[in-house]
Amino acid sequence: MSLKSTYQSRAGATFLGIINDLKRNEEAAARDLGVDPEVVRAIVAGERPVGEDMLHKAARIWPVNERDFLPIHDDVPDGVKVMRRDASVASRRVFQRGGGDYYEYRDTAMSRVAMIRPEWIKMLHSVDDVDPDNPTVRWNNGHFLFQFTYFVGAVNYYYGWQGKRFCEPMNTGDSVFGMPFARHSFASRNGDEPGLILALTYGGRLVGDAQHELGVLGNEAAGRFVLPLDGEAASHGALLRNHLRHASYSAAHLAAAAGLDRDHLDELLEGRRTPDAATLRSLADALRVSPRELVPTLPDTDNGVVVVKHDAAPSWLLPEDGAPSYRLRRLAGSRVTPFSKSLEVEVLADGDTASLEVGLHQYGYNPGRLPVDLAWEHGGESFRARVEPEDSFYVKPWVRHRFSAPQPSAPGSTGDPVPKLLLLRVGGKVVGDVALEASLVGGESLDRVVSETMCWYDAGAAVKP
Repeated sequence: MSLKSTYQSRAGATFLGIINDLKRNEEAAARDLGVDPEVVRAIVAGERPVGEDMLHKAARIWPVNERDFLPIHDDVPDGVKVMRRDASVASRRVFQRGGGDYYEYRDTAMSRVAMIRPEWIKMLHSVDDVDPDNPTVRWNNGHFLFQFTYFVGAVNYYYGWQGKRFCEPMNTGDSVFGMPFARHSFASRNGDEPGLILALTYGGRLVGDAQHELGVLGNEAAGRFVLPLDGEAASHGALLRNHLRHASYSAAHLAAAAGLDRDHLDELLEGRRTPDAATLRSLADALRVSPRELVPTLPDTDNGVVVVKHDAAPSWLLPEDGAPSYRLRRLAGSRVTPFSKSLEVEVLADGDTASLEVGLHQYGYNPGRLPVDLAWEHGGESFRARVEPEDSFYVKPWVRHRFSAPQPSAPGSTGDPVPKLLLLRVGGKVVGDVALEASLVGGESLDRVVSETMCWYDAGAAVKP
């Protein structure tokens, strides 16, 4: 089946799901849209595209948006997408700042399926100090996406937070996690061998539908969602006050329902006291929410960043028993993005290495001098690709894969270079609360969420439970 027909089939299933939600069958939908019922049937069957005119008309007469009808394009039908170094070089562009060449950018492997925007960036401007106020350094204005940065060579990392500027000298293998809209810059400390970075930006939960919803609500309402994060008790109190409002509970009713003393509850609501585990469970039961909904995520960043030097990064072997296939090293990250994991992987074996299978979108880049073999299984087929130095790749969630070395290295060897990969794993839309909701819906019903196949009622006979 072609990519076009697959997309069209998914668009048809999406259309059927929408008219089901609106309680229209195909005939009723056709009447509303002013088309022959056969047109709607052909769309639902995946035999005909929805069409721009119909999208606009549907958005005018129904409480829907045009984008609701448009599925994601799948540009990774085999489960893995590889971008070669030559293709990366072909995307080269140089940007100037302050009247001189500042950065050279190159694309690396990206997919429409995942909100990961990874760039290879060479520093074209060099400095001979680590002064955060160096006047030749050109700062950006910050950007919406989170950023994981991996350093190659001698590079200064400049970052700003709450009106202060900082400079951290970085070297090969060091890494940084940075918050959205935090201003930053980079410069090489070696003009003869300019350093470079892998700037792997990715979207969090505000990207997409949440961002569009905030846009409709406006700045004032958007600001009401912001919780104080400067203290645990204050954050707990703000969350609890929100749930009190959502349920339209009085404080007296919540105290009685949770079996708490009213003065105790007032201290919690005012952020003067932090609830213990038993109190959280009582409040959650009274509010009919999960206890995790009453626990704020407090940032673990320092001035908006997490800096991890390569030598200090924790490492381990995988698997633990028998001959290890990989040595993994945990790079910079934060609890702010709990479903994002950055790793440096040394490939220690060839042939039948340990398989990996994760429910996160995965980006990979070969920053070393040796190739790595990538093998994977998808759709009942087996695939293999060699990832040469400076090649990159993307792997869909739950695609079983493994890495192997054309020339294996012993776990304890220190002389010869070891094949290695940089990996960034990022949660998509189906993580956290969404994954829990999918579990509650269940496998059989989730099949219809993925691709609706039937009207919500059967006009001809009773539906058996």
